Amino acid sequence: MRRIHKIAPSLTVVVFVLLHVFAYPGTRFANDSYRYARSAYEFLGASHQEAQDKALRAYCADTAAMLQRNRMLHQIDFRAPVRPHEFQECLTQYAKGLNPSNPRYEALFHARPAYPLLAAPFVRLLGAKAGLTTVALAFTALGGLLVLVLLRALRAPPSVAWLGQCLYYVTPIGLWGGRPMTEGPVLALMVAMLLAAVWLYQGRWAAGALLSVGAFALGFAVKYSSFVLVAPCLVAASALALMLVPQARHRGTHCLLVVSLFESLAAFAMSRALRLPGLEASLQDTFSLHWTYAEVTHPWRLLARLDVNYWWQWLQREALAPSLLFLLALGAWGAMSRSVPIALCLIAVGGAGLLTAAAHPVAMEGDRLYVQVWLIVVVGLPLLVERLRMSGRSSDALPARSDPLLRSDGRK
Repeated sequence: MRRIHKIAPSLTVVVFVLLHVFAYPGTRFANDSYRYARSAYEFLGASHQEAQDKALRAYCADTAAMLQRNRMLHQIDFRAPVRPHEFQECLTQYAKGLNPSNPRYEALFHARPAYPLLAAPFVRLLGAKAGLTTVALAFTALGGLLVLVLLRALRAPPSVAWLGQCLYYVTPIGLWGGRPMTEGPVLALMVAMLLAAVWLYQGRWAAGALLSVGAFALGFAVKYSSFVLVAPCLVAASALALMLVPQARHRGTHCLLVVSLFESLAAFAMSRALRLPGLEASLQDTFSLHWTYAEVTHPWRLLARLDVNYWWQWLQREALAPSLLFLLALGAWGAMSRSVPIALCLIAVGGAGLLTAAAHPVAMEGDRLYVQVWLIVVVGLPLLVERLRMSGRSSDALPARSDPLLRSDGRK
């Protein structure tokens, strides 16, 4: 049995990767992927025009293949032969590059250098789509293993920790994390920050601080807009733990508060020093449709109106099949039953996804923008399963609640 527990995580990673290799032709090389591929080719030494041409060819080849896949499912068109001119037509249509080409829109992607930089060697070896997908998939596989380590740090048995790893792969986290975009690295690095928070609570101050700062720094370079939100959310979570949970008033919580506050201030300073596009630019991007229309004069007022429409309809849609809301409630319950301070951190990181969606209430991309909210389910649900499994035994056998009281060596 022990041997199965040891090899199950590795076998799960292999199965996850093989499933994504099988599904690879069905993944989309999106507009964002084109821009990351162009940056990767520039990192490899190509001129801007050469990099744009290579990235465009990858985009057009994938678009032509996707159109053919769609025809294969059409009750009339599936009998028609392959249309050989779609690739060339795409190249001709976007000879000057994909739209939108506004410099302010391009600046959003120039501020995310880490993902194309990490993918550049794989893009050279495998091509644009396969190279970007390889890095995203590797980070997603790593994220599942980090969930396993996190749950083990919370004293979960190996089987329960393995359940968390599986949930990471089978929820929308695995879906978006395996695509040639930044979601894979972003989500894995957020799990690393959660693991760092657990270590800090347990008294592993040096390891926790180094992991948190390192994951935050890399995440900021991958997609700064996501991590600018996460750090203040962790500040709020640690502050609430200090105020509401007497057992959490120890050095680990104070250390998490200081580290998160440092990350927040560093993110603000870096954004100002590098003149990175802020929320105002993001709102103009939303309401001008990537600057293809004129900028608006009252973006915050428009955001409030659009958010009311967006979340009201989102709740109506969720009410028809409230699986996400139900699982979120169970996940929060499971995390709270194990450790309130850790649950606050988990809800803070997951809830930052909802804040991202609130700042960009675009219905077409909603489930991608708030995908990190599934981390509450991935971590909290296994803890609830363990709690319920142990509830039939004696109270002495129940998992330790108030995890902040436990140090890394298991002493109270």
